[in-house]
Amino acid sequence: MSAKSRVSEVLLTVAGANRQVLAEAPKERTKQVAMGAVLVSVASLAVAAASYALVIALHSSLPWALVGGAVWGLIILNMDRWLVVSSPRLRSKIGTLGMALPRVLLAVLIGAVVSTPLTLAVFSSEINVELERMSAESENAFAQQLDSDSRFADIGDKRQQIAGLQADIADGVTDADVRADPAVVDLQARVDQARLRYDDAAAAVQCENDGTCGTGDRGVGDVSLAKMAERDRLQGEWQALDGQLTALVPEVRTQLEAEEATRTADQQATVDRLQGEVDAAETQRSAAIASHDAEQENSGGILARLSALERIQDRDPVLGTAHLLLFLFLTALECLPIFFKTMLALAPPSLYERLMTLDEERVEARARLRQQTEYEEAETMARAGIAAAEARAARTLEAESKATGMVLDAQLAVTRDSVRRWKDDQRSRFTASGPAPGTDQALLTALEEEMAGAGRPSAPPAT
Repeated sequence: MSAKSRVSEVLLTVAGANRQVLAEAPKERTKQVAMGAVLVSVASLAVAAASYALVIALHSSLPWALVGGAVWGLIILNMDRWLVVSSPRLRSKIGTLGMALPRVLLAVLIGAVVSTPLTLAVFSSEINVELERMSAESENAFAQQLDSDSRFADIGDKRQQIAGLQADIADGVTDADVRADPAVVDLQARVDQARLRYDDAAAAVQCENDGTCGTGDRGVGDVSLAKMAERDRLQGEWQALDGQLTALVPEVRTQLEAEEATRTADQQATVDRLQGEVDAAETQRSAAIASHDAEQENSGGILARLSALERIQDRDPVLGTAHLLLFLFLTALECLPIFFKTMLALAPPSLYERLMTLDEERVEARARLRQQTEYEEAETMARAGIAAAEARAARTLEAESKATGMVLDAQLAVTRDSVRRWKDDQRSRFTASGPAPGTDQALLTALEEEMAGAGRPSAPPAT
């Protein structure tokens, strides 16, 4: 068999042709081969469409995509083959159309599903450009959403609070903190005032001694001595206050350090709380960003490409028209087998169809004849079984009657033998000793007569 013949045989198998009928109508072989070729062509388109869909939707490698496409192609081939083989021809064209309409609708649905990936493949360049534009728009919208999200809006403020608290904790109690204490400030002011008064008094003493102020007399006089006494008093006051300040500073530092320990614990708790809130917000923000990035990575799927194609069509009516025509063309190709079968069903019956009808009628007649023969055989066997059962019952009854007669004869013989032995025993006793006292001679005589009669065969009953 040549390669062409083998291919034709495969196509005939795909088309579901009856080879016995084709042997009687060889000219019809070409139509059936063409039908098989159409089915295989449609399945090939389904393989290409499914492989492309697996690549863009699941990011499958090409070998696995081809395997999945081949499986889908076999499914489409079987469905189309069933639609073609199961399409009946009725007596009226309206009835034929009514039976073909659901199959045509199913074929259109299958064709739309199969042709969609092919349409996307044709417009892949335009769709990729639109997908990049959609991705940029999505990034901008996502960034604005993050900025306006209340969960993340105060992250910067909380970080500044944390930095300030941590710096305060790290500084501890400084000299500035001690000097800023109210008691130290008050005492320092008094020390400063006493120092100023002392300085003024010392300057007045110097000025009086120089004769540049006061009395104007040079040298130490009464006024100068009085001013010197005032200076010394103010110096003592200043030194006393300064001593108090020197003693107060360590006390204040100790007190501030104790307060700082308590405040540091509170500040650390605040830092921990704020840091936890910031970490939680950052985790949510990172999760949102990761989810968005994952969506962006998977934005090249079938649905995204369909959305991109729809946006392109809204801006470019020419491309929309081209897409519609291509979609209808591919869908029509996918529906070609059922359309072809429907047109053949509406045309006058071909020789192949007439022979198929005759073959089906012959098959039906043979099936009816076989069923009738099987029924008659079963009925004959049933009757024969009944007759055999009746014969077996009759033979069983006859055998049972004979067995009953034999049993009765045996029982009668045993009885006769027992009576005979008893009679002989009685005779021997009677002969040896005479009749026993109280024995009735008439009774013995009657017994002898009865036994004698029992030994003779009985007369047949009168009819």
